[in-house]
Amino acid sequence: MSSTFFGLEIGRKALQVQQTALNVTGHNIANANTTGFTRQQAVMSATKPFAMPSYNRPIGAGQIGTGVEVQEIRRLRDDFIDLQVRQEINKFTEWEEKQDALQKLEVIFNEPSESGLRTVMDQFWEAWQDLSRKPELEAVRKTVRERGITLAETFNHLDRQLSELAADIDASVKIKVDEINNIAGQIATLNDQIVRIEVQDDNANDLRDKRDLLVDELSKSVQVTVREDEYGSLRVSIGGRALVSGANTFGISAVPNPGNNGYTELQWDADGSAVMVQSGELKGMLDNRDNIVPSYRDQLDEMARTVVVELNTVHAAGYGLDDDVGGINFFDPIDPLDPTYPNNITAANIAVDAAIMADLDNIAAASTPGDPLDLGANAGDGSNAINIVGLKHRNLIGTATVDDYYRGMIAELGVQAQEAGRMTDNQELLVSQLENRRQQVSGVSLDEEMTNMIKFQHAYNAAARVVTAMDQMLETIVNRLGLVGR
Repeated sequence: MSSTFFGLEIGRKALQVQQTALNVTGHNIANANTTGFTRQQAVMSATKPFAMPSYNRPIGAGQIGTGVEVQEIRRLRDDFIDLQVRQEINKFTEWEEKQDALQKLEVIFNEPSESGLRTVMDQFWEAWQDLSRKPELEAVRKTVRERGITLAETFNHLDRQLSELAADIDASVKIKVDEINNIAGQIATLNDQIVRIEVQDDNANDLRDKRDLLVDELSKSVQVTVREDEYGSLRVSIGGRALVSGANTFGISAVPNPGNNGYTELQWDADGSAVMVQSGELKGMLDNRDNIVPSYRDQLDEMARTVVVELNTVHAAGYGLDDDVGGINFFDPIDPLDPTYPNNITAANIAVDAAIMADLDNIAAASTPGDPLDLGANAGDGSNAINIVGLKHRNLIGTATVDDYYRGMIAELGVQAQEAGRMTDNQELLVSQLENRRQQVSGVSLDEEMTNMIKFQHAYNAAARVVTAMDQMLETIVNRLGLVGR
């Protein structure tokens, strides 16, 4: 049989539960603008009724409810949407990283412009054209030499900038690896704290929010697989291998690789095996450093090598102003005896030959030998300069001229940058849509919370009225019942 104070107990439970619900609502409102916060809900359920039908149950109709309790403080989170967001943001950051590198390459080549390599090459060929008309003029010869120096320095400068870009990306890879290890350590710490709390049947909602936010950050850097065990602990894997498991972390390192220009390669600290990076910001960095930037350096080297070899071949067949021997190179061929020649000629080491730097008369504009005893005998001969000018229009690199090859390279860069920009915009839109869907489930709506606040407030006031009514009834029983007749 229920006690005399049974109704007070129901009112007490109602007051506590509605106050708890109000506290949860206040917590949601307070964190409406907190990054990574997940809306929480006090899940209410009726307590066990009194009394169960039995032989000795009190005479009366049915069971009597005993009130309400908060079954759990639930996070309103959709794991499937989280998975989608992490997959798409992973692709977004990879394309964003590629777009950034390609935009930097466009700035380095700076085409079309008056200071780009194409303009410098046009001026170089024009100088030889002028020399073919006036081979005896020192001013024209000096212009040819200066244009050659400018061309060589432009190649050198472009190669240096590309090398520096690759080195900067490599430095960013090291920083990103440190960031990944740092996030992994934080996730492992939160795993330990969450397990300790939830083993006591509590919900570590705020700690879970922090952990999910860290997993989102990690997903930007590298593709991860996330699994939660029965204790609430996460296992986070990269390429099928655990980065975090429970309270343990398995770090990765960026180790210099002499076989790749000294750039770093990613290894697991435990055994030195390679880290399988499939996508994400880190994958974009590695592609930029190991594929995209080197491809443009290789094409630049091919141009420089072709210009040096072809121009030297024609130049060496000609003669200087008073030269009866010939065989002088215009560009330094580096080392023709090197077994790797001409592959040892690169954009980084192209330079005007020392013989040309020492004496302008060594510029071979003539096709016929001069006479040291008869100065100026071939002063008017600019036929070899014409042959050199003709190189501009010859297919020297496959089926393309040097100019066409360079234009094709710049066009390829433009197309790649355009594609990266388009893919970045598409992925950004997709991520934005998924984030909106996640916010619809997990985000705090102030309008909704204000409605809940009013609802719980009225329920609290009503519960207080129940307690008051019960108190008045007990007042009658305790203080007034049996007074008649005394």
